[in-house]
Amino acid sequence: SASAQTSSSAEPTAAELDARAEDLMLPESEFPGGGTYVVMDKAAIDADNESDPEVTPAGCANIADETDASKQFDRAKVKYDLEDGSTIETQVILGQDGSFEELENDIASCPAMTMRDDLPDGSQLVAEMENSLEDPQGTTVPAKTVVSTGTATVGADTLPLTIRSTGAYVDGVTVSVDVTLIGEDAGTWGSADEAAVVDLL
Repeated sequence: SASAQTSSSAEPTAAELDARAEDLMLPESEFPGGGTYVVMDKAAIDADNESDPEVTPAGCANIADETDASKQFDRAKVKYDLEDGSTIETQVILGQDGSFEELENDIASCPAMTMRDDLPDGSQLVAEMENSLEDPQGTTVPAKTVVSTGTATVGADTLPLTIRSTGAYVDGVTVSVDVTLIGEDAGTWGSADEAAVVDLL
């Protein structure tokens, strides 16, 4: 059975797994339906991350983005865009850099953060977020969910925004499911939503 590491791991460690990260991606049939399904390999993810958002305070960067060491590992991601503007991203990283203990410390030291990101049309998105940590229900391995709630502003438009990032470490592999909810859906989260995330994890 899969074992999960919950203790602190000081050094980034690559997973001993004879598989490509892309081969571990969930098929489109596992997702809710009605969305756009895209599989990204490490090269595509690296290109997508070239313009990471600016995060303040600086100590909050590990919550909004991965560590530099983690970015070296092979990885793959499914990006699933829904018509209402919500997104689901599942990612498998063939390695581990971090622990739940470190995550708890990061959240304790960063209860709130601001993210600024330049958009392709030249405008800027500004997200003001508050961070908390939850234990997801129904998982078969230890997992944690970072919940960032607040608002996203582009120009004169401000909308509610919630980002729920659920992660687990399984046999040295880092697995995550990120759900971004914007607009009226940002404040709604129920047991069925939680179950759907657990299924994807």
